[in-house]
Formats: sequence, structure tokens, C-alpha cells
Amino acid sequence: MTQTEMFGAARWVSPDGACDTPYIRGEFSLENDIAAAEIIICGLGFFELYLNGRRVSEDKFVPVNSDFHAYPEQECFKAFGEVTSHRIYAVKYDIKAFLKKKNCIGVLLAPGWYKNEYCAPYGEVKLCFRIRVTAPDGSIAEVLSGDWLKWAQSPITSYSFHHGETQDFNAVRLDGWNKTGFDGGEWHDLALIDAPETRYFLQDCPADKVIRRIAPTLVGETAEGYIYDAGENVSGTPVIRARHGGVETIIMTASERLDENGGIEEYTRHGQRSVFITDGQPREYALRMTWYGFRYVMVSKNAEVVGVDVIHADVPVTSGFTSDNTVLNWIYDTCVRTQLDNMHAGIPSDCPHLERLGYTGDGELMCETAMLLLDAKRFYRKWLEDIADSQDTVSGHVQYTAPYFRCGGGPGGWGSAIIEVPYTYYQLYGDRTVLEEFLPRTLKYFDYLDSVSEDDLVVTDQPGLWCLGDWCTPEEIAIPAPFVNNYFYIKSIDRAMETAELLGKTALKQALAARREKKAAALVKAYFDPATGDFAGNVQGANAFAVERGLGDERTLLRMVRHYEEQTLYDTGIFGTDIVTRVLFDKGYDRLAFELLTSKGKYGFYHWMVNGCTTFPEYWTFKRSQNHPMFGAVTKYLFTRLLGIQNAAAGFEKLVIEPHLVKGLDQASGFITAAPGRIAVAYEKSGSEVSFVISVPRGTEAVFRCRGFEKTLEAGENRFAIPAHGI
Repeated sequence: MTQTEMFGAARWVSPDGACDTPYIRGEFSLENDIAAAEIIICGLGFFELYLNGRRVSEDKFVPVNSDFHAYPEQECFKAFGEVTSHRIYAVKYDIKAFLKKKNCIGVLLAPGWYKNEYCAPYGEVKLCFRIRVTAPDGSIAEVLSGDWLKWAQSPITSYSFHHGETQDFNAVRLDGWNKTGFDGGEWHDLALIDAPETRYFLQDCPADKVIRRIAPTLVGETAEGYIYDAGENVSGTPVIRARHGGVETIIMTASERLDENGGIEEYTRHGQRSVFITDGQPREYALRMTWYGFRYVMVSKNAEVVGVDVIHADVPVTSGFTSDNTVLNWIYDTCVRTQLDNMHAGIPSDCPHLERLGYTGDGELMCETAMLLLDAKRFYRKWLEDIADSQDTVSGHVQYTAPYFRCGGGPGGWGSAIIEVPYTYYQLYGDRTVLEEFLPRTLKYFDYLDSVSEDDLVVTDQPGLWCLGDWCTPEEIAIPAPFVNNYFYIKSIDRAMETAELLGKTALKQALAARREKKAAALVKAYFDPATGDFAGNVQGANAFAVERGLGDERTLLRMVRHYEEQTLYDTGIFGTDIVTRVLFDKGYDRLAFELLTSKGKYGFYHWMVNGCTTFPEYWTFKRSQNHPMFGAVTKYLFTRLLGIQNAAAGFEKLVIEPHLVKGLDQASGFITAAPGRIAVAYEKSGSEVSFVISVPRGTEAVFRCRGFEKTLEAGENRFAIPAHGI
């Protein structure tokens, strides 16, 4: 909708560069009794809303991040001539319970994503709101933002979205600022500014909240301060308290690991440092308008850490998994924690500290796992719109992050999010509208890929930017980027062909089939070795990429299998790890897939587990971030392969339970919560039998298949046993 449709005659106001973290306040009166009242409000980048001294919502980091509007002069795009789409979200709250005859509205603003140090700012912090109050007789009174509001510097006197805050409660004493009767005589006028030129939407995506509080453990002392351990890598904020009265300066730093001396490790501190200047009043101090990614926190010796607030999108965990294998259990637990740590302000991020970007490669890789394990439907519906907005309307190019910030990626694994995420969304939730919306976008993306192809192979992307294939291999990347990018092109065509068939577009499906044949032939010609059956030398999972798309011959799979039987560990990057695991399961090499998942080699999940990781690192070798979800994509196979929960019709209207039983795993159980309800599978080997307990939602057709045994499942709980057959 338009600015007027969203906010009526309300005006945007701003300190106009004089302050990045202002308090904004104003008093207003209501003549009539209140039957209903609501506010539609947007504060860019983030805001907190108060009415009559009370916080209206515990939502944090609202509104959600988006490609707000055009950058000044389109700085990030003008070199490429790209045109993307834009949107701003506003939030609606029911405020009847907060209003009186005489009222005070108070808002805290902070830059958030809107004006941060990572990229070119969109502009200065700004605010717009529209209050509509309905009287018992049905008449409506409106209170609109405008020049009657005033601003003053909040206690957040210095702000860095990525690194932290300085909060000075000694210099800025504004108790009661958000209540009526406060003396705001020295507060400043706000500038009336033009509304951003964009599209406006109400936020439906779950907001961030404080989900839980951890009691940290004091684990060390250095000359600089006391060190506390949260017990797990989290996103959120330490909560601290001064040990003494009076004016104190408390310094707080946080990191993901400790150094060899037991202090905060600089490498994984990622610049996270905040300062709190106290005023002698008993308070708890915490980050207000940003978050950290950390496990350890150090505070100066005049303070103590009394808690760690875990903050992320309010997305419930709707799954569970346990088995008699500690590595598999660790993979599940760690995947859930890592994914949640990276769900902030409406985007699935790469990490909660260094970049915080919604990389399309990481996101499309993890989307199925996240949708299976979490109640993430509204969250990913919003991110689908970010992906759509990030596509160049001229060329069809899909950016590497959504919302877009200048960064790196590739035309294959990153750009293919334009079809992979909506396709997955449809499969898990049964929403055909996303297929109808994204199929034209996908076709435009294919045209772009052809424009950067030579001899039907994608060979480049935007000039001067990265053109990655796979990413974060344990050794130097050896698998050719064009090979990987063309694998994703072919896979995307396959998804588009399925979509065309679902939508009854027969002619389009035939045209796509012809295109696929050309691309597959080009890939075989460039990378297949007829003497060995290998693609790209069978390096870093290359044969698995080909086998999954039906390319190569019988040797291609067998040589891949032999390679991993000999190596017994992953040598793959973020995409190859997922593909190798899937191909092994789907081609009948269940035991080998299980061995890779649980391998004790130097590159694998066991190695991370025994080295104390509680979230997935970015690299197998522990480089850089210790909190990246992308390698967790394999977690879905605990459910879809080992437990065998197969979605046989979009939205889980039909089920096939086909567990992959392997030697070495004698007990496993788990559940997901799909649209029809809870789907649970548990099995246990005992002697010559494997006993099953399977729960099926009412109204869902379900069949069980395993090693030649087939059984129709009834709604509710099903108990039975099958012969073990030596497994």
C-alpha cells in the first residue's frame, strides 16, 4: 500500500542527523471514552514504543529488516545498472489498554539496519505513526505524528549496530520521559521530512523477543575483569549489574571462545564491546537496540553478569530428535540452536555478529531444514518477498543477499534461491500462490544466466564481484565454480519444470525440458571424463552433484562411493556436504551416509562436538565465525531418511514413512509438526525384530515401507514390528 493508505496524513519526523538514538515524546488528549484503539507505527531502523510509561510490546528489533527504499543515488547498484524493488514494514498494536484521557507517547529510535556501518546508509533515523481511537458511538479520533513531537538524546549515547552501545545514565537523566507531566522544555524540535518512496506493508513476520534467560557461570578472572560462561553460543545480550553505588564505568566484551590464557579471544570477539556509565541507581544493564553473538562475556571488576538473555525471532521449535548416537543428537540440537541464533529482524542470517546478512545461498540451503524443524511459515513467507525484491527487474539477476547489501556469492547456489525457496515452501506448506508468483521470476533469472554463459555454461556473474561455486571446503576449493553453478542451473530448471506441470503449463514444461537437455549436454561435454566416469576429477563431491541430476554412468556413482569409503570424512563445502549425504542415502548407501555424518575424522560434526562447539562453525577448520547454520542442512536427513518421514503430497497431505535402517544405530525417535499435525516415528532394534511406534495426523493418508515390508498406517498411534534382517 502507499504511505497515505498506511499512515493517512501523518508526517515522518526525524532529528535529521543531529542524533541517531533519540527519545521522542509528545502528549495528547482524548475527549471520548475508548471502545477500541490501535497504532500503526514505523521507526527506522528499530524502535521501542511506550504509552504512559508502559512498554507497549516486548517485540525487539522492529520493524523487520527490508530493502527499505532506494539508496541515495543507488550507490550499490549504479555500477551495474540494476533496479531492485523496495518495501518498508510498519507494526500494528492494539493499545486500548494503554490509553487514558491524557496520554504521553514515547519512542526510542536506533539506526539498526537502516543506517549502519556495514554499507551505505539509507538515511537518518525517522518515525511515523497513526493512532486511531474508536469511541463507543463509533466515531473515530486520530493522533498523527508531526511537529508536535520533540526529541532528546537517549541514554544510548553511542551506537554501532554490529559492535555495541555506550549507555550513559549519568549524563542523560530522563526518568519519566515517557509519562505525562514530564518537563520537556529543553527538548528539541523534530524536522518534518518527506515520506520514503517505497511500498508499505504491515509486519506479519514474527518479531524478535527475549526467549529465555540463562544463568551464566563465573569461570575466570583477568586484570581487566571477570569472565562468565553462558554454557552455549547464543545470540542476545548479557545482563549486568554494578557491584557498587555511585558513578561507575562498566566495560563489557563478548566472544565465542576463550584464548589460551582463559581470556576473551580477540579473534571471535568480532569487535563486540559496550560501555555502561551508571548513575548509582539499582539497575540491570543490557544491550537495547542490537544483539551479540557470543558464549563468553567479560565485565570490568566493578560489575557482575546476572544473566544472559537469549534473543531471536519468536519462532517455536516444533520438532524433536533423539537416538543412541551422541553425534546425531548433537547435530540436531546444534542445528536448532544455530538456526534460531540466526533468525533476527525477519531474515535468516549467515551469522549473528560479523555480517548478519540474509545470504541467499545459505538461506536456500537451510530452508527445508528450518521449515521442518520450526514453526517458520510466516518467517519464510516474509523472506520470500525479500528474495523477490532483490531481483534486478531489468536483467533478472538475483542478488547474493536478501534484503540486498553489497557482498559476495555466485549465480548458481545463491541465485537459485529464486526457485528453490518457493518450491520448498510449497512442498512443506502446500501454498500454490508462491509457485505462481515466482515462476515468472525464475524464467527471468534463467534469461540472466544465459546472458553470462558461454557454450551453454554459466561462466561468470557481475563484473568485479565474486563468482563462487561451492564455499567453505576444508581445503582449498578445487571443485570448479562453473561446474557447481551449472549444476544449480539444471536443478533450477528441474524445479521449474515441476512447477510448470503443477500449474498446467504444458508448453512451458516442454520448452524447459529442451533447455535442460542443452545445459546438461554442455556440462557433460565440459566436465565428464569418459575414461573414468568422473566429473571434474571427482573432487569435493563433484560426482555427487552429477549423479543427483541423473548425469554420468554407473561408474560415476561407484567411484564417488569408493572415494568416501576410503576417506571416511567430508571433503566438501556447504553445498557438497548436503548433496553427498543425500545421494548416498537415496542410492542405497545408507551405512556410508551414516558413517560420514558421525565420522571421527578431522573434518566433520564429531570433531566440532568434541571440541566444545554448541553451534556450527563457518568452516570445518574453525575459522572465522563459530555460528553459521549452513552445514546444518544435513539435519533434515535425520527425519526424512533415518526416520523416513517423506512428504508424498504438498503440505504433508500424504505420507510415506520409509526409514533407512543402518547398522550402528539401534534406536531413534523424532517428530515434526506439519500442517495436518504431529508426525512421529520411533524405532528400536531388539534381537531379530525392529519395533516401531508411528503417529499419523488425522485426515492424512500414510503408508509404511521398509525393506520389502509395506503397511497402511491409521490415524493416531501405530505399533508393529518387522524382521531385523541382520541390520
